[in-house]
Amino acid sequence: MNFFKHVSRSPLALTLALSLALSLALTPARAEWRPATALPTTVPKAMAAAMESRLYVMSGTVGTGLRQFFELYDITNDGWRPLTPLPASLSHFSLSAGAGRVFVSGGRDADSAALADGLWMYAPENALWLELGSMPSKRAGHVSFVEQSRVFIGGGEGEQAASVQSYGLDTGKWKTWDNQMPVGVINAAMSPQGDEYIFAGGSDARGNDVTTVQAFNPKTGAWRLLPSLPMASSGGALGVVNGRLHYAGGYNKKAKRVLDNHIMLDDNEWTKQSSLPQARHQMAYFGTGDALIVIGGAMGSGFYSLFTASDRVTIFRP
Repeated sequence: MNFFKHVSRSPLALTLALSLALSLALTPARAEWRPATALPTTVPKAMAAAMESRLYVMSGTVGTGLRQFFELYDITNDGWRPLTPLPASLSHFSLSAGAGRVFVSGGRDADSAALADGLWMYAPENALWLELGSMPSKRAGHVSFVEQSRVFIGGGEGEQAASVQSYGLDTGKWKTWDNQMPVGVINAAMSPQGDEYIFAGGSDARGNDVTTVQAFNPKTGAWRLLPSLPMASSGGALGVVNGRLHYAGGYNKKAKRVLDNHIMLDDNEWTKQSSLPQARHQMAYFGTGDALIVIGGAMGSGFYSLFTASDRVTIFRP
């Protein structure tokens, strides 16, 4: 009732006051980004794999100047816990999780920069790493996911990077799928949506950023193209929030700019959303529910990414 304390008693003034109060009451809360518990250290390039409401977050080493980071982020309780480091010095690898295990595939040797072909498995219950063997070919800058007891890898750079390959956890054998990616990409963002896995942006074999958004169905092996991003970028974050694809951040090579853009795919059209509070790329991310979580990353590009690493954890909720 205090709202009406100084309102005139005239019918017109009272009607306007009531309308204003009703309008304020019915206005939905503004969708925005909010901070969460920061990383224990800054990481210029990180990736995340989700399993059982927890995120496994890993950052590779760069020569001998940057230690490897591997910790567990509890989404529900907003807290961090250190885990056993990977017993290999790698960068530009891919991280995935499923079937109760965490997997690291490929990458580059942190000292020589040579392409790697290893497949590593982490068992959370006993905090041990096991090398499962080699991939069919070396690759880095790719994405991976676990589906139906198989580890899938796709994209990146390497001799067979345009091919999708899968490793059977029950058979120990690799399979190369018939249909190649419509557009081969490095450092694309990836997220599951329904029966498909969406690859957004990235850079092509010539190093140019692309706008391509492409979807792979692991049940059928088929690819299809989705509406392109409004701006070419690589190293962004992709997730599904309340059933809709969201893409945030990234780097545009032509403009030489790290992005704070945040867009959503709505009715086959990308629409602008509230911007990231901090322009970033090469960050870890997760979004398959009611929020998109963005972790770490770099605010600068190239050599400067090492000196502009972020420790921020930022969460978007509509």
